Amino acid sequence: MQKHCSFFPGRMTVTFRKGPLGYLRQDPTDAARLLKDNPSLQDQHAPVKEAVVKQNALTVIRMRGGDASDRTEVAGEYILQFGKYKGKSFRWLLENDIGYTMYLITNQQKEEAAGLFMAEGHSKDSLLSFLSYALSFGEIQSLKDYEAKKTVVVAAAVSEDEQLVGFGNRAKNTWRDIWDSRDDGYAAFIVKKKCAAGTRMHRLQQYLQKKLHPPSGSTTTHPSLAPAEAMGMDRDEELEQAMLSISPSKHVQSSVSAPPSSSASPPQAPRRKRG
Repeated sequence: MQKHCSFFPGRMTVTFRKGPLGYLRQDPTDAARLLKDNPSLQDQHAPVKEAVVKQNALTVIRMRGGDASDRTEVAGEYILQFGKYKGKSFRWLLENDIGYTMYLITNQQKEEAAGLFMAEGHSKDSLLSFLSYALSFGEIQSLKDYEAKKTVVVAAAVSEDEQLVGFGNRAKNTWRDIWDSRDDGYAAFIVKKKCAAGTRMHRLQQYLQKKLHPPSGSTTTHPSLAPAEAMGMDRDEELEQAMLSISPSKHVQSSVSAPPSSSASPPQAPRRKRG
């Protein structure tokens, strides 16, 4: 049986830039920085629809002897239709500015969390395609997960009440502001809203749900005061029991037969009348 071997001499893959420790470098290359610093060098043509972008990518793949059946390789030749790197390929962006790539991913997540994410126009279609392409690489996915964990750790260091909403028209309000003004209905709206786990909206939902349904048996007594108050109550109960054990007759008798206090003032001698 004869084996068919596929050989594509023109196949190209992404070459990620990494630092000495093996982590992805997020700083732009000199070529990327040149475009960022010189708007006159950026592509000013109108964005084109994705079908045209795909057809052009397939043409490039076939001309160089690449694998036109490999969706990742084909997507790598898609031309960006948005931003400062418009006119460059998807693969070029991953190789030249990972930092900008992560910015796009984070910004898209914020839009989704705020319910503002809408795919409209050729530029938006290009952005969606690029994000899908970038996240198909394990290196980008790992970096995204790392950045998300780092954000959670920093956020945990701040009191929950002081956390900023971070999305929508209440972005600059704290979580406590949302709870304190819950009569306006915004808190109820957030609690009922469907959203992805781990997003800002999801964390706000968890905070509001804890406020709405606090754990049973919770108390507002400050822990440092609890032992002293308990001891004081015990002493009061003992004193009360001792007082109740004294009968009224004993109390009267003891008060009548009690010797005069030694601290009482001595009687005054009578004054003599002057003759």
